[in-house]
Amino acid sequence: MGTLTADCPRLDTHCPHKLATSCRLTSTPNCCACADERVHSRTYRVYIDGVGFVQRGTRWQGYCWFCKEFWNNRLAATDPPLEVAQTRIPEIPDQTEFLERWCEFHQGFRIVKREDGAEQRIAVIGEPFKDVSPGFLPRTLDQLRAGVENDAERMENRLRRRRLSAEDQPEQAHQSVQETLDDLLREADEAVEGLSQTTARRGASVSPRIQEVASEPPRPLTRREAQVQRARERFARVFGSREELQQDDYESPLTQMYSRAYDRYRQAEERRAEAPPLD
Repeated sequence: MGTLTADCPRLDTHCPHKLATSCRLTSTPNCCACADERVHSRTYRVYIDGVGFVQRGTRWQGYCWFCKEFWNNRLAATDPPLEVAQTRIPEIPDQTEFLERWCEFHQGFRIVKREDGAEQRIAVIGEPFKDVSPGFLPRTLDQLRAGVENDAERMENRLRRRRLSAEDQPEQAHQSVQETLDDLLREADEAVEGLSQTTARRGASVSPRIQEVASEPPRPLTRREAQVQRARERFARVFGSREELQQDDYESPLTQMYSRAYDRYRQAEERRAEAPPLD
């Protein structure tokens, strides 16, 4: 299905993408992307049969078919390529240049200025918009005769974008789960060692008379000691004790979680494969 807004007039109230996307929202002059008021995020929830909700969706996955196709095509034609997590639809990637060229085909002419300052209209003729997928520019008559494919690899559809500020910054090294566990264990050991030294110093300063009293109640923990103890208990409750971590057959809770999710997905696929076909 192509672009359905070839005969629609361009109104001042329309957002820049309204006609180019063929947006199906009829109660607002904005397209789906401009009407989306959600906070931008790097990931979006999507439901996958047999797995459940996962953070693998896109911001535009719930838009109308035309808007979704528009942003899929524009992202595929972005040069250099842009990851989905780097997008901020409709601002990034910027579609100003593409929309200006699209409007030239929509109105049928391009305005150029001569050296003397006079303006001249040059006809812009291409294939019918009903044969053009949203997010692509119409092919010229010469390209139609030559059989040029209208896809994301076509030079007229590919527009260079400006580099993001985050791309100029050096990438930070990612820490693996094993390295995180090692750091937590190291911090716990250092805290326990410091606690033992503090306890030993306090025990050495206690008079022999007090040490001989067997019925003396235990000394209450300080705030720092209580925090260390709670941290060790939380770590052991989630990841296990140090002895369990050092075992060869140890499996972290994260691995167990993903293993269970994959098992459910595999079982659902097996049930779907064994199900009889619908008549």
